[in-house]
Amino acid sequence: MSRWREVRFGSFVFLKRGYDLPLSQAEDGEFPVVASTDLRGTHTEYKVEGPVITLGRSGSIGHVQLINENAWPLNTTLYVKDNKGNNIYFIYYFLKTIDFERFNSGAGVPTLNRNHLNSLKIKIPDLETQEKIADVLSTYDELIENNNRRIEILEKMAEEIYKEWFVRMRFPGHENTKFEKGIPEGWEVRKVGEIIDKLESGKRPKNICEEEKMVVSLGAGDVKSLGEYSNSDEYLIPYSFFKGLNRGVVESKDIAVYKDGAYTGKVTMFRDDFPYKEIAVNEHAFLVRCKDEKLQNYLLFTLKQKSYYELIQALSMTSAQPGINQSKFKNIKIEIPNKELINKFHDITELHLRKIFNLAKQNKNLIKQQDLLLPRLMNGTIEVK
Repeated sequence: MSRWREVRFGSFVFLKRGYDLPLSQAEDGEFPVVASTDLRGTHTEYKVEGPVITLGRSGSIGHVQLINENAWPLNTTLYVKDNKGNNIYFIYYFLKTIDFERFNSGAGVPTLNRNHLNSLKIKIPDLETQEKIADVLSTYDELIENNNRRIEILEKMAEEIYKEWFVRMRFPGHENTKFEKGIPEGWEVRKVGEIIDKLESGKRPKNICEEEKMVVSLGAGDVKSLGEYSNSDEYLIPYSFFKGLNRGVVESKDIAVYKDGAYTGKVTMFRDDFPYKEIAVNEHAFLVRCKDEKLQNYLLFTLKQKSYYELIQALSMTSAQPGINQSKFKNIKIEIPNKELINKFHDITELHLRKIFNLAKQNKNLIKQQDLLLPRLMNGTIEVK
């Protein structure tokens, strides 16, 4: 039988403010630099031995992160300096259940003052129960991480096939292929605008009215690696507004391009009801779709190449308002292989992409299950044995 006791937060864990480090120095090192919501490069030194738990202190209040290695927590975070004899992984999961927004002590910029937390009354179990709870919850994280590794491998495999066939030109039958004007016989150079029939961004309502059903509106920050999505900061729009959209509604296998901002040119794909069956994009992302379905995967991996990312970045800097418009995007030229090769590439990469998005949906379900289980374990509703 587990034993729970009421304590003050300050006797459960000691939080310390992170350390100053100009981001210009956070490069080319061995140790991750931890900001309030993510990792910002690396550094040659570390300040805290891992595992490191951080808590968003400035801006994104209460965002909890666990880094299983030595790291440099930035001054926008609080980190666990002393676990007071409690299980470090239990602390990580416990912190995720606290609504830190109510401790906001900032005016213009949300700020978390650790001194306001210390008198908070909480209930925690004995160390043995803490370890059991942490083991249960970490099982989900391990499954998710394993799926993430498989997704990464599958994406790299597909990208390697693209490079082998269309960059190094060692495609099937290349030994007997003649080249004309620098490209294989039967290939052609086309403008993107000639091969697509969908290029559109979306919009969001000026005023949000809460409805019984809301729909996720994806922004440029959601354009990440294939199968990667976070629901921690979702932007929701009313379903009635979504149904009235005549552009910017995501269809399965749409390519999404980050069209303006710091990472203009980043590319991903949404498909197979991931992350949701009904979703839209805002005005900062393009949705792209080829006339020929078999060209869609080829265009995806073409745009993911570093050379095209850099080209889109360069084109975005030639306007008064940084970003790439439809006209410039449509005028980008790409090499189109012969139909037989396109079909072969489509069939191979389709297998990879199906697996990637199946794993991504598995992760989404695992996260949902863990989120449901977390508060019940942390308040003792569910007894661990």
